[in-house]
Amino acid sequence: MKKYFGTDGIRATFNNSFLNEDFAFSLGRALALFIQKNKIHGKQVLIGRDTRPSGNLLLHAFHQGLKSCGYKGFSAGILPTPALAFGTMEKKMAMGVMITASHNPVLDNGFKFFSSTGTKLEDSQETEIEALISPHQRPNEVPDTKFLKVTHSYLDHIQNFFPDDLLQGKKVVVDVSNGATHETSPHVLEKLGAEIKVFNNGTGNINADVGSEYPLMMAGKVKELNADFGIAHDGDGDRVIFCDSTGKIILGDKILGILALNEHQNQRLNNNGFVATIHSNSGLDASLQKHGIALHRSDVGDKNVAALMRKKGINMGGESSGHVVASDYLPTGDGLITALLVARASYEKKQTIDLLSKEIILWPSIEGSFKVIEKKPIEECEILHSCLLDVKSSLGKSGRVLLRYSGTEPKIRLLVEAIDQSMAKAAFDRLANTIDKCL
Repeated sequence: MKKYFGTDGIRATFNNSFLNEDFAFSLGRALALFIQKNKIHGKQVLIGRDTRPSGNLLLHAFHQGLKSCGYKGFSAGILPTPALAFGTMEKKMAMGVMITASHNPVLDNGFKFFSSTGTKLEDSQETEIEALISPHQRPNEVPDTKFLKVTHSYLDHIQNFFPDDLLQGKKVVVDVSNGATHETSPHVLEKLGAEIKVFNNGTGNINADVGSEYPLMMAGKVKELNADFGIAHDGDGDRVIFCDSTGKIILGDKILGILALNEHQNQRLNNNGFVATIHSNSGLDASLQKHGIALHRSDVGDKNVAALMRKKGINMGGESSGHVVASDYLPTGDGLITALLVARASYEKKQTIDLLSKEIILWPSIEGSFKVIEKKPIEECEILHSCLLDVKSSLGKSGRVLLRYSGTEPKIRLLVEAIDQSMAKAAFDRLANTIDKCL
């Protein structure tokens, strides 16, 4: 089990955990050793950050760690995570590092790592970097990190994929979460013809009751301003949440469905397949099956989505949380590209996002979590295992059960979906009662 890396890189509270400037220095050294050990071409690393006050301190300390091992870091400044991934490829860097804690509060920070081809690292590579971390004290030196501009070429790269009048005549509300997309998303949306109303673009702390985690603010502005739709980013810009013209939040699985159907109908979906995670609703699967699209499921995490896409030869997939990977455009998730792909579906079908979302019929679902004394393998809990098999059998193809232990808490999580609400409730209640008795 990894000590520092979680589902999406390293994340913790700055100066109130292991995460401080000394750790960043030690991590920089570890990455240099990892590059050297794996004979990765080049000695240059691109480093970006979001708007957190701790970001600059961590960036310079990390660079000092690289430098102490003979490697050089370049600062890309404040930019979205996908722009950092693009810059790593464009500038032919050995690796890229984004200093961010994504949608976490302002006091948190962390690190996301990218290969020279713009992909996130595999679990085995993260484990290898962890093993190379040894505690060192950051030297007291004046920062000398050189700046390298990559944002303009990233924006040009994105715009070139879409028609110049994509958003002509559209009014769009944009919540940039006081984060890394405060310049990039408004710039592209305006270039493609939208009248935009931007909120939370540096007026407060990153993610503080705004952005993708608090989309009701964005939804309220859409109604108030009579906009066509709204988007809300997370702090580092690799996710996006939508609302329609009525101010109704569009569920992430519906967004995935909108994209899958439009790309398929325009013969842009490789192998008639789409990747989602184990958390995506069964209704997405059923809606796509009607059109001959196979849904493949990965473990949670956009890097797992991307890995399964590569394995299956599929060029699009995502998570219901707002991460979408469209590998024809970038090898990692990008909230801005996702927004533009959804806008293109509306443009090509000449339908509003509201109407497009109605094509995806999601099944009723119930979920909950239960505290456990110990995480005993479910197969060893005879009564629970028997009940689980019985419930799955009774649901058949009309429902689905997902039962798994939390990776971070002493809890077991239960998700039940069924084509009928009463069927889902009966199955959930039966399993919940059995969990209470057994665990």
